[in-house]
Amino acid sequence: MHIAICEDNLMDAQRLTSMIDMAHTYEVYSSGQKLISEMEELSAHFDLYLLDIFLDDNMDGVRLAHKIRDIDSEALICFVSASDDFYREAYDLYAFQYLVKPVGRQDFEKMLERAAHTIRRNRERVVTFERYGKPYAIPYGDILYIASQGHRLLYKCKGGVKYQSNGKLQDVAEKLDPEVFARCHQSFLVNLYNVDDLKQNMFLCEGEEIPISRPYYKDVKKQYRKALFDSFD
Repeated sequence: MHIAICEDNLMDAQRLTSMIDMAHTYEVYSSGQKLISEMEELSAHFDLYLLDIFLDDNMDGVRLAHKIRDIDSEALICFVSASDDFYREAYDLYAFQYLVKPVGRQDFEKMLERAAHTIRRNRERVVTFERYGKPYAIPYGDILYIASQGHRLLYKCKGGVKYQSNGKLQDVAEKLDPEVFARCHQSFLVNLYNVDDLKQNMFLCEGEEIPISRPYYKDVKKQYRKALFDSFD
């Protein structure tokens, strides 16, 4: 993995880098502005972002995380803080994990292992289907939802990309990981990890409203909460 560390305390930064083994690379930033500048101007990209919440410049870790999300919606973000007062903000930002200083080696190595596993899982797992007689494969992480439209299926992906194929939604559901794709309606499977918000009876995904019907509401709400809090286990 390529890791960005944004930490303005030299000793804390050194402690984090000392726990990163040679299988990974990293860059250390003492300023959130510097990190964002390199992402915007130099197209710098990282697999994992370790962000101190209390930064001395005019961009704290929470604001920095929002900016990173705007640039890299897939970013794995781990907050590193002297306080656990910001769990709510981390929850709202779908942070991958939250570590409290001083960070222990066992907790840190476990976090790195989970991050690497998550990245591999997202890269390797795909949804497959046939379109115009040719096989197609879409990574799990790209899909917002799958909708049934009569005898056709619509695969709606990030950025407005969409694909269609013949098939039944139930047949697709049986092949997918139920911890990632949840049945929220007779006509919809939603990727819980790409949901922006849960309203009373709908999910929001990139501005689209995905209905949740009453028979599915209780179970899908539980699945969604598990997906959100899984990162903090």
